[in-house]
Amino acid sequence: MRGFGHRVGSRIVSNEETSLQLGLPADWLFDRTGIRERRLCGPGEDVLVLGKSAVESALQDAGLRPDELGKETVLLHIQNGLTHLTPPAAIVLAGSLGLKHVRCLSIDGVCAEPINALEIAALMFNAGTCERVIISAAVDFTGLIDSADKQTAGLFGCGAGAVVLERGGDDCKSRLLGLDWETHSEHWELGLSPLLDTEQVSKGVRVTFGHYQMRGQELARIAVRVLGGVLQTTLRNADCLLNECGLVISHQPNVKMLEIGLTRLGISLERAPKPGAWMGNLGPASLLVGLSLANEAGLVKSGQRILFLSFGLGFSAGAAILKI
Repeated sequence: MRGFGHRVGSRIVSNEETSLQLGLPADWLFDRTGIRERRLCGPGEDVLVLGKSAVESALQDAGLRPDELGKETVLLHIQNGLTHLTPPAAIVLAGSLGLKHVRCLSIDGVCAEPINALEIAALMFNAGTCERVIISAAVDFTGLIDSADKQTAGLFGCGAGAVVLERGGDDCKSRLLGLDWETHSEHWELGLSPLLDTEQVSKGVRVTFGHYQMRGQELARIAVRVLGGVLQTTLRNADCLLNECGLVISHQPNVKMLEIGLTRLGISLERAPKPGAWMGNLGPASLLVGLSLANEAGLVKSGQRILFLSFGLGFSAGAAILKI
């Protein structure tokens, strides 16, 4: 891991503002979710602006310039939220960054997919097909949220995170020790935003999506059950004990769900930062933003083993252990 970066939306939305829209007491959201406030896009910000800023920060942290990167570098990008229907989001992002010859791959997914991207990076490194991978994720799908829906209103934020990975030599101490992920597509309808209609108009096509709907309690139960198996497989692959992982970077669905889930998995809450309390659920960007914030706070240390955990719609879940 050579560089870290993140950016969250500049607009701060308090629980009081969100609760007022729902006609509920100001402390209702915090009592239910543990989220105190969330970050949304401010003036001049969208999912592309956030993603571009996060990757720029990661490249700067790595001491790299966009104009010196070529096909030895691969950009793996996960995005929720549109600025263009086509070309793919990774190519739009690379173009905005001036990454003219970097190879790009967009990964269609939500919260768990950074784990998948990490496995793709490891496979490419082991095959010798690239020297560097930039994993990035950006999210702003708040326009799909029904402001009157108590299940989803106030849960989500806007942000982006990125990490620059490089292939090490035989003497490199950093290692991906273990990784596992699963998809349980029988649960795909537990969270969705369906396409309702398309209409040809003079300037293009008007597309109508349904509000995002989520059966949160069912998702939480499945998450705890599936993550337990994924975690144990990852620990076996890594030949590692859970208490040997000094830092846990987890997806942040909401603080209350995170604390319940980690406790049931036997993970000490003190090892898992909870930035979701002030930024909300950032979907696929949650894991990478959390990693960048942990690095900024001095929590990412040489020789340390870091456990990554994530789960999301689909239903997908994954875990990875890295030695830094």
